[in-house]
This record gives sequence, structure tokens and C-alpha cells, in this order.
Amino acid sequence: MAEETEITARFAREELQAGWNERGSPARHFARLLLGAKTDLGCVRENNEDKFEFYIPSDARVLAWRGIALAVSDGMGGHAAGQIASELALKTFIESYYGALTAPVEMALRDAVAAANQAVHTAASVAGREGMGCTLTAAAVRGNELFVAHVGDSRLYLLRDGQLRQLTDDHSWVGEQVRRGALTEEEAELSPFRNVITRAIGTAPSVEPDILREELQTGDTLLLCSDGLSGVVRSEQIEAVLNESGPSEACAQLIRMALDAGGPDNVTVLVARVESIEPLPDEALEDSEDASGALEDASTKPLAKDEPEAPKRRRGLLGSLLHRD
Repeated sequence: MAEETEITARFAREELQAGWNERGSPARHFARLLLGAKTDLGCVRENNEDKFEFYIPSDARVLAWRGIALAVSDGMGGHAAGQIASELALKTFIESYYGALTAPVEMALRDAVAAANQAVHTAASVAGREGMGCTLTAAAVRGNELFVAHVGDSRLYLLRDGQLRQLTDDHSWVGEQVRRGALTEEEAELSPFRNVITRAIGTAPSVEPDILREELQTGDTLLLCSDGLSGVVRSEQIEAVLNESGPSEACAQLIRMALDAGGPDNVTVLVARVESIEPLPDEALEDSEDASGALEDASTKPLAKDEPEAPKRRRGLLGSLLHRD
């Protein structure tokens, strides 16, 4: 059997800017996903500072230009500050990503991370929230393409043909030492500095995300998780669960495994399986200036309380969560 070629591209800012045009182009297909998600307080923490979110457009044109967004965030800062950071980051990220529908996906992701970082950084100026921040690992599934924006040590894994692969690099002290060869994976797991992250949303005026692109196939499974899972459950155990279970059941099992391992942190998992990749209708592929302008206007126009269409537009693009505790 011929070996399959996998494409994973990491973009530096200069490479992205050199290739950016004023407008992107719509995808010609959409991925039909089966989703599951779950978050848990864990066995030690008093507050759950983790958050997950996903956004499923019902408008075929929005789906063609932006796809489906999936995201996980792990807050830090103590008391309620970490929860505020993660919720604010994901809300701002989603709104920004869908706010300029015809920009290239990589540009929109980078701008959405910048908007989330600014929002959290500004909120951290309030007394009692000094130093608050969060991780952000987000995926945009657009046709047969997966785009990832990543800051911090939450993770995104891809399961393909039964094999689990971590796509993101941990922005942590131990993660950097492992990549340099100064620590082994086993040593990193035991290091007292394993929770020290080197890049986060909101802790500085600006942040540089990793931007990745991967080609997707039918049957692929994505796992986004906080380190409450990856820090206590080994990758081979995660692989076995994803191979044996559907998304909803896998989420429940992975949470249970983290709790059985002591549950020292909040734990959050989001699993998405690509059931099929299907053609989009022709009207979703409109590529004229009028079509792009209409999309931009629909995504950014403020909704007045007395506007007749407001209720319909407010709920039109939001997907429903399959599991939320």
C-alpha cells in the first residue's frame, strides 16, 4: 500500500504576510463533524478556569469562507481571574474570527488571537486581576483543511488511521527543554517546572501564535484539551480511547481517566470526528465583490434591540453543545 503524504505547515509571520492578499477564497467543500465536549473541575481545584467553545455556521456561505471553529482555553490568575480570562479570550476570538469573513484564514486567525490577547490584557488592569491570562488552542475546520492557532500548553492532537499525533508544541519551559534535547519526555513529566508556560494570552501587550495548516481526511479525529488531561493521561492511553469510542463517549472516558489519576487540575476535552467531506452548494461559492461585501456587512452590523431580524440573526450561526457539565 502506498504511503500517504501528510502536510503540516508552520507559518512564520513574514511568510504569512508575503502571501496574504486583501481577500481569501471560499472552500468548495465542508466537513461534516461529529462532536463531543466535556469539562470538569477536577479533584483539587475550587474553580473551573477551563473553557471550551465551538461555532457552527448554518449559512453555507459563512461555512465556505470560515468553516467551523473549535477552541479550548485554560485560565490562570487565581480566584475568578482565570475563568474571566478564558471566557473573555474565547468569546473575543470567535467574534473576531467571524468578523471579517473574506480575509485569508491565516490572517483572520492571527487577528483573532491578537484581539483576544488585547481584551484579556486590558481586563487584567483591574485590581485583583493582575497577571491573569490563559492558553488558547483553536482550530478552524474548512472543507478538507485544518487551520490551527495556538498559544500556551493546551494541545491539539490528530488521530489518523489509528495513530495519534500531537500537532501543537507546548509553549512551556519543559516543552522547550524537550525540543532542545535538554530533557527527555519522562524527565519533563517529573519536572517541578512543568506548569511554567512561556507564552500566554493576556500577560503581555502582544503575543505571537503558532499558525499551522493540515490537510484533513474522512475518518480523522481531532482532540483539543487542556493540560488537565495531557499532564496526567499518557498519549498511548488517549490514542486507545479515541480508537475505541465515539466523540461523546471518548470525552467522558478521558475525563474519568484524568480524575482517576488524581485530577490535580481542571480538565477539558473537545473531540471532533470527520464523518465526511462534502461539496458545498454553488451559492456558497460566490466570489464577487458584492457577495463579499454582503458577508462582511452581515457579520459586523450591530443588532438593534428593535430590529425585526435580530432574534433570527442572533441564533443563526451558533451550534449546540453535545456535552456540557
